[in-house]
Amino acid sequence: MEDKRKLLDQPLHGIYIPIALILFGTWLFSWSYMPYTIAFIIVVCSFKYYEAYQRKSSLHNTVWRDFELIDRTIIAPMTSIYRFKLNREDEILDIPTGHHLSCCFTIDGKDEIRYYSPISNQFDAGFFDILVKHYENGKVTKKLANIQIGQTVKFRGPIGKLNYKPSMAKEIGLIAGGTGITPILQVITRIITNLSDDTKMYLIFGNETEKDILLKNEIDEISKRYPNFKVYYTVTYPSENWDQGKGYITREMLEKYGPKVNDDNMLFICGPPEMKRKMYEITQEMNWNKDNIFCF
Repeated sequence: MEDKRKLLDQPLHGIYIPIALILFGTWLFSWSYMPYTIAFIIVVCSFKYYEAYQRKSSLHNTVWRDFELIDRTIIAPMTSIYRFKLNREDEILDIPTGHHLSCCFTIDGKDEIRYYSPISNQFDAGFFDILVKHYENGKVTKKLANIQIGQTVKFRGPIGKLNYKPSMAKEIGLIAGGTGITPILQVITRIITNLSDDTKMYLIFGNETEKDILLKNEIDEISKRYPNFKVYYTVTYPSENWDQGKGYITREMLEKYGPKVNDDNMLFICGPPEMKRKMYEITQEMNWNKDNIFCF
């Protein structure tokens, strides 16, 4: 399907050459028809520009725009998925893999900005989803929790540094803690929906308790359907029946459930700052190349 948003990105083939050919043909035929030709060109170009403008992205890199909340689903204690409406029903929020959206609320006269990774995929049309964990002292999460269906929230973006390319590594270790799963899930989704991307993925996902494991059913379903995706969970406070990892993510877990240490493989890490710092220290002890490690 032609993406009409790209019309203005290719003015040579989409605008200038057709206009030049029409004008040249009119000149060969008769100069007397030139005013009608110019009028025709103006009408057609105006329509094309209007069509392209109507199909422009709802999101802007630097300008805050309002997005209507159309659904909210509680998926875990103090954790919800918020769904926001795009301008058109057929629009897809196509942002680079692993990038974030900025969310802004004005609180006590000051703009409070937080960053969220959309968890909807590149086939979801007309909306985007963000996963939010609410904290007792969280200024923005409290505001989000009080937003009613039909009200709007300001977003802009995307923002991020990851430049993911299909098959950029043979194997990728995905290390996530808590809500750090959201950009990691973007990577997983992008790989499994690209038939030409045969990257093997190893997810190690740490949480406080089993109930805190976000989107576990969805992750387990992906693991069942895609043999190139393996997942290992670890929790700090396990129940008696818990049969996977116990405690924080360790070097032993990385060695056993992650990819081999070599220059063909990579590690993506996302979670609380202390977790990221500890994981980076461990990876250096394991002799991972710094250029092969990306921290969100």
